[in-house]
Amino acid sequence: MTHFFVDSRMRSRRHVSIMCASRCRLPMAIATAIASSSVLPAYADDESISVLPLVSIQAQAPMASPVHAVDEGHAKGNMDLGEQLREVNGVSGSRLGSHGVSPIFRAQGGERLIQEVDGASLYPACPSGMDSTLGYATTGSQSDLTLYKGAQTVSRGPNFAAGSIEVTRHTPTRSDDDGVHGTLGAGWRSNDDATSETLSLTAKQGDFWAALDFEHSERNNYEDGNGDTQPGAYRSDNGSLRVGAFASEDVAIEAGVAVVRIDDALYPVMDAPRSDMDRQYLKLTVDNLGPFSHTETQLNHARVVHDMDNVTLRDFDDSSMSMDMGSGMDMGSGMDMSDMAMFSSATTETWYASTQGDIPLTIAGHDSVLTLGVDAERLESNTHSKMGMSLDSLSDSQTWPDVVRTRGGIFAELDTTLDADNRLVTGARYDVSISDARDADAVVGSNASAISAWRAQYGDDVEAKQRDGEFSALARLEHRFSDEVKGYAALSRSVRFPTATERYYNRQSDSNAWLGNPELDPEIHQQLELGVAVRQGAWRYSADTYYNRVHDWIELSEGDSLTTYDNVEAEIYGLEFEASWQRSGWRHSAGVAATHGTNLSDGTPLSQVAPFNGYLATRYDADRWWAGARLDAAARQSRISDNEEATAGFGIVGLEGGYRVTDAIELSAGISNLFDKTYVYHVNRFYDDPLQGDVQVTEPGRIFWTHASWSF
Repeated sequence: MTHFFVDSRMRSRRHVSIMCASRCRLPMAIATAIASSSVLPAYADDESISVLPLVSIQAQAPMASPVHAVDEGHAKGNMDLGEQLREVNGVSGSRLGSHGVSPIFRAQGGERLIQEVDGASLYPACPSGMDSTLGYATTGSQSDLTLYKGAQTVSRGPNFAAGSIEVTRHTPTRSDDDGVHGTLGAGWRSNDDATSETLSLTAKQGDFWAALDFEHSERNNYEDGNGDTQPGAYRSDNGSLRVGAFASEDVAIEAGVAVVRIDDALYPVMDAPRSDMDRQYLKLTVDNLGPFSHTETQLNHARVVHDMDNVTLRDFDDSSMSMDMGSGMDMGSGMDMSDMAMFSSATTETWYASTQGDIPLTIAGHDSVLTLGVDAERLESNTHSKMGMSLDSLSDSQTWPDVVRTRGGIFAELDTTLDADNRLVTGARYDVSISDARDADAVVGSNASAISAWRAQYGDDVEAKQRDGEFSALARLEHRFSDEVKGYAALSRSVRFPTATERYYNRQSDSNAWLGNPELDPEIHQQLELGVAVRQGAWRYSADTYYNRVHDWIELSEGDSLTTYDNVEAEIYGLEFEASWQRSGWRHSAGVAATHGTNLSDGTPLSQVAPFNGYLATRYDADRWWAGARLDAAARQSRISDNEEATAGFGIVGLEGGYRVTDAIELSAGISNLFDKTYVYHVNRFYDDPLQGDVQVTEPGRIFWTHASWSF
C-alpha cells in the first residue's frame, strides 16, 4: 500500500513522468524506485527527471534509498521488458529467444521476485520457464516499469527479499482536464528486421475516463557477433481497454481487460506456436472510510495458454525418426532431445483478490500510518505432453498433473516519522499455502502415476497435498545524517513457497527424467541490508550492500539421467555502487554490482549468479537534441555450480541520439553492440530447463535502430 503515501513533491514527479512517457521512443517508462513511499522529503531532486530516447527512469526515493538517475537506461531498439531491466545496475536477464527475457536480481529470479501487473501477480504457463511474466505484460506509453530493490514492504507478498517488479498504467485523476490525448509510435531495427507500432489513447469526460493501448511487433531470427543465426522470431499483438469513474470525491472504480497473442515464437530446442494471455480486473478505491484514510480492493483473473513443439515451425523428417527407431535407438541411449518429436500444451489460470487500508495514527507523539490488509491467490496449472520417435508413435504424459496452489496472507505495516531525520517502517505478515496435484494418481500413457514416481524417488510416505504456514517480518530505519548524506538499514525475514515445477513436475524417462519433490519446504530468507546516498554539488553517489542467509533454499540437482530438487542451506551477499555527475547539459554516470552465492550444505557455488558487472554512460542534452553513449561490461564467471559452464567476460558499446522536431514529435536512432561482439550473459535458461541441453544463447550482434513518436 506504500505507493499511496508519496508526498506532494513525489506526486508532482509522477505527473511529470506521465508527460515524459508520452514523448519517449518506446511505450514504456522504467522507474527504478528503490523504496516505498514516504512522508519525508524525497532524495531525488527535480534534475533527476528527464526524457530518455528509449526509457525514462524515474527516481522516486524517500530519504536515503539508493537513487537511480533518469538517463542510465541504454537504448537497444524494440526491447523486451526483461531486456529493459538489464539496464538497471545489478540486474541480469536470462534469454532463450527474443521474447520473454527473464530478469534476475541478487541471484534471484522467477517466483523468487514479486512480479505484478496492475497490482496483481501474473504467472506464466510453461513448466520449464520458456515464457515469462513480463512477456505477458500489456504496455503502452501510459505504463511504468518499476523495480523496488530489496525488502521495502510486506504488503506485496511474502517473497520480498530480493525485491519486486511492477508494471503499472497511468490513470487520470479527478483534476485532469477533459479531452482526448494519446501517443502514436513506430520503430524498426536491423539484424532481426524488427518492427513495432504502438497506439495509446486516453479520454476523460467529467467523472468518467477510458484508456486504450495497442502494440504490434514482429521479429525475425537474429545474427550474433559471429554471424551465426539464432532463433528468436515471433509475432506479437497485445492490447488493453480500461474504464473508470469517480463516483464521488472519495470513491473511484476501475475495470479493465487485457489480451496478449504471441505467435510462432522460435527457440533453440522447442518453439511456441501459440502463447495467449487473457486478463480481467476490477479495482475499487475508497477514501475516508471510518478510520481508514484510504482503502483499495481489487479482483483479478488471468489465463495463460502456452503451446510448445519442435515440429510445427520446423522441417521435421518423420521418416528419418522412424528409421532411427528401427535401427535400435531407444530412450535410454543418451540421444539428443531434438531427435524426438515433442508436443506440449500448458495452461495456468490465476485468481487474485486483495484489500488493504491505511489508518493515520499518532503514537507517542509521532505521526504514523498503519496499513492493514489481506490477499489471496489461487493458481491452477496443467500440462499435457506427447513425445516419440515418430508422429505415429507418440507417448502421452502429464508433466503438470493438474496442480493447484492456494495462498492466503494477512499483514500489518506501521510507517512512523520519528522526527525530521528518521523514519521507521515495521511490518509483519502470515501466509498459508496449500498445494496439491489432483491427477497425481492418474496413469497417463505408458508412464506410472506421478505419485508412484515421486515415492520411488523421495520415499514411500510422500503425499501430493502439502500445507505450509510461514511468518514474514520487516524492520527498516532511514536516517538523515545531513542534507547531503542519508542512509538506511533493513532487517527482514521473508518466505518463498515452492513452485508447481519444483514440487510436482513429472517427466518419467530412463535417460532424462525430471521429477519435482512434493516434500520440499518453503525457503526462509533472513536478510540484512545497509545503504547510503550522498549528494555533493553536481555529484551523486549511492552504495547498497546486503547479506541473505537462506534456510531450505530450493536447489535443482541434475544427474546423468535424472533431475530432482532438494532443500539446502545457502547464503547470498553483494554490493551495488553508482555515481553520477550532472552539469550544463552533461551527465556522466557509472555503476558496478557484485553478487556472491554459496550452497552451504556442500560448499559449492549457487547456480545462476551473475559475475561482477557494471556500466559507464555519458549523455548531452541540448534544447532540441540529445546524444549519448554507454558501455556495458561483465567479467568472466568461473565460479559456477556443477550444472553450469563458465562464461567469458564481455564489453559492448552503444550509441544513441535524438531530435525533438516539436514538443509533440521526436525522432531518434542508435546503434547497439557497436563493434559487433559475440557474447552471452551467464544467467541462462539451461538451469531452468535441463531438457534444453547445454544452451547458452548468444546475444544479438550489431543493431541499428530508429524510432518516431507523436504525442497529441
